[in-house]
Amino acid sequence: MDDILKPGELDDINPVGIPRKMCPVIFLLDTSGSMYGEPIGAVNEAIKNILPELISMNEENSDNEIKVAIMTFDYDAKWTVGETGLLTPEDVQNYWQDLDANGYTSMGEAFKSLNDKLSVSHGFMEHATGSVAPVLFLLSDGEPTDDYKSGLQELQKNPWYKIAIRVAVGYNDFNEHILREFTGNEGTVLSASDPDSLRKTIRFVAITSSRVASQGSRVDNTGNDDPDDNTGKLAQALPPKGSLNAQLDPGDGF
Repeated sequence: MDDILKPGELDDINPVGIPRKMCPVIFLLDTSGSMYGEPIGAVNEAIKNILPELISMNEENSDNEIKVAIMTFDYDAKWTVGETGLLTPEDVQNYWQDLDANGYTSMGEAFKSLNDKLSVSHGFMEHATGSVAPVLFLLSDGEPTDDYKSGLQELQKNPWYKIAIRVAVGYNDFNEHILREFTGNEGTVLSASDPDSLRKTIRFVAITSSRVASQGSRVDNTGNDDPDDNTGKLAQALPPKGSLNAQLDPGDGF
């Protein structure tokens, strides 16, 4: 009788042969010199606070599994997390090291590197059969110091970019026009003006984006069909522009 399942135990069994769909959450973080000090501290704090929530979302969702990559861009673009592939939030949490800020704003290089990684032949999407729409999260606080436009134009041709949930957070004196070019939707460009609101905004937007993505179904990455407007779905889930601060009450945990 010892091997009889108790009530509720069946819910914890993962059926063999039914793999969870991958839900990539990819951060592109501006770590240029203007982010030095409190701003980069707010970014580090936000990322560390996000990871436990992503872990909980994975535990609650038996269909889709969030995996993470983090790129920083300053003098150049580098994959701080995910150089060799997407990682689980648990792995990121276990090996996390705080980011530093210095140098320029090589956003064009960041777009080129992201485009390369959004590949089924050698990048993050190599084993993406059945993946849901990825989340592409961009944070910047200023003007690109390289040719961002050519990098973005190439990225915009990528089928995974087209179906992605694209969101951007601008800090302080950011270029809103460029962030709108990246997302393609004014409703998914948000702003923060001080380190505390930056921390709260990153967490709120990243968790909301991840939740929208993880509830999605399998997507077609061939580019032959008109994709669902996944970025539009996020825009509907976010508060109207200019009212986000009212959502981030100090008592709500953000």
